Amino acid sequence: MRADDDDFHPTTRFGTLSGRGVLAALLGSFAIVFAVNGLLIYNALSTFDGIEVPDAYKRGRAYNHVLDAMEAQKALGWRTAIEVDDKGRGHEVRLAVNFTNRDGAPLRDLKILATFWRPVVDGVDQGKAMVEAAPGRYEADFRLAYGGNWIVRVAAEGPAGEKFAQEERFNIHD
Repeated sequence: MRADDDDFHPTTRFGTLSGRGVLAALLGSFAIVFAVNGLLIYNALSTFDGIEVPDAYKRGRAYNHVLDAMEAQKALGWRTAIEVDDKGRGHEVRLAVNFTNRDGAPLRDLKILATFWRPVVDGVDQGKAMVEAAPGRYEADFRLAYGGNWIVRVAAEGPAGEKFAQEERFNIHD
């Protein structure tokens, strides 16, 4: 068989294929992949990273302390009823928390810090100390930046140093 008897005739529509053309195509495809990856990495690093607390890794490793605190809080037997009143006042809300012991008696003389925490929006959280308005009922007024989804965190400390924390999600009307 001779070379001139062959039926194969390479196309010349895009020019002849050479080593330089293959190298250029290979480098060009890698350049496109690197450019797209670079764009994705830039977008990933310049947007919200999902970490809302500093030292999240260390706090995660020390989670047994959190479990111990939850057991101590459960042993206290304290109960809360968290109320948020936002009717007709825009983003001004009144937070009221009723504290009772396991027998239903009101808990008095607690130091309470309440925080309105906005998920995913940084810099609009508000924290205030609550005052006892009636036996076992603690209140505070807040002026929030937005309506919508908020998490209320209530941290209390009893006269003997007992610790209690509770959080609930509320939707504040616009």
